Amino acid sequence: MSKSIISMKQGPVIILIAGFCVIYYLFMDGIGLSNLNAGIDMLSLLLMLLVANQLISTIQRFFHANSPLNIANISAIVLFSSIVLLVNHYSSMMLFSGDKYEIHILRYAFIPKALFILFLLSILLIFYWSQKQKMEIDEANKRQIEKERDSIKIQLNSLQQQFQPHFLFNSLNSINALTLSNPEEAQKMVHLLSEFMRGSIQENQSELVTLEEEIKHLKLYTDIEKVRFGDRLIVNYTIPDELFGLKLPHLILQPLIENAVKYGLYGNVDNVSIDIKAEFENKQLLISMSNPFDPLTSSSAKGTGYGLVSIEKKMQILYHQYNLMTIQKTEDLFTIQLSIPQE
Repeated sequence: MSKSIISMKQGPVIILIAGFCVIYYLFMDGIGLSNLNAGIDMLSLLLMLLVANQLISTIQRFFHANSPLNIANISAIVLFSSIVLLVNHYSSMMLFSGDKYEIHILRYAFIPKALFILFLLSILLIFYWSQKQKMEIDEANKRQIEKERDSIKIQLNSLQQQFQPHFLFNSLNSINALTLSNPEEAQKMVHLLSEFMRGSIQENQSELVTLEEEIKHLKLYTDIEKVRFGDRLIVNYTIPDELFGLKLPHLILQPLIENAVKYGLYGNVDNVSIDIKAEFENKQLLISMSNPFDPLTSSSAKGTGYGLVSIEKKMQILYHQYNLMTIQKTEDLFTIQLSIPQE
């Protein structure tokens, strides 16, 4: 991975080296070296610089230090600069040995060329070091993100494992109540419960599902409760078709309707309507659930309150926000709304 990332940056580096060599050619030509010899000398220097560039890139790729200006890096730059300078200088001296004037110019340009080479290789060192440093920071951030995701999955699985028994115990209590009084209805309820649990297990690994899938699970739950309460339980859905493809956390709505059934039907002999509505506003899926509410009769409904607490925790874990669930109570109506962010 590091090799491919650094290799992607070779284009600008080669342009920089080529630009330096052009400046060097103009400098040598300006101080009297012939055009041909200046071109030969430049090509020799270009070849050596490209080799040094690859060596510096390799060193930074496999031996990255905390700082670019450490003894090892400085020593490497001085060594490579010396090799490039000496090989280029003496190869040109050998090629131009028959011309004393050209030899004199090469000797005159020795110190400026040494400084130029040292400066260029230092720039390359800092460039590759910064690229490697950025890559390591990105990889560290990526590992941290993966770690946080794993932590989130563990927390969600923990909530899910607590939630399933919570729902199962309530349903088994309902089946137990029907076993003697109405065995056929109890059998029907067992079948519906198995269908619901099968769907929950199949999608247990998915953090998000479509609204359509969630409503199907919700209807399985209400079918289970209708076996117990009969026609007294009425559920009304107001959901535009275009919203069914939006995503929300899996099994996030079931505790809401369980809460609505518990506080709407317990202690109430009349028909009870639960209204479920969905809207899309400001890049959020807004889902509200309303049920009749009587403070006097609802106070007798027993429960740990885990359902709504689990929803709030799950929303906080998934979306890192703390205001996504709101509750409104009036004298006769209880309404809860979830605001689910959409990408």
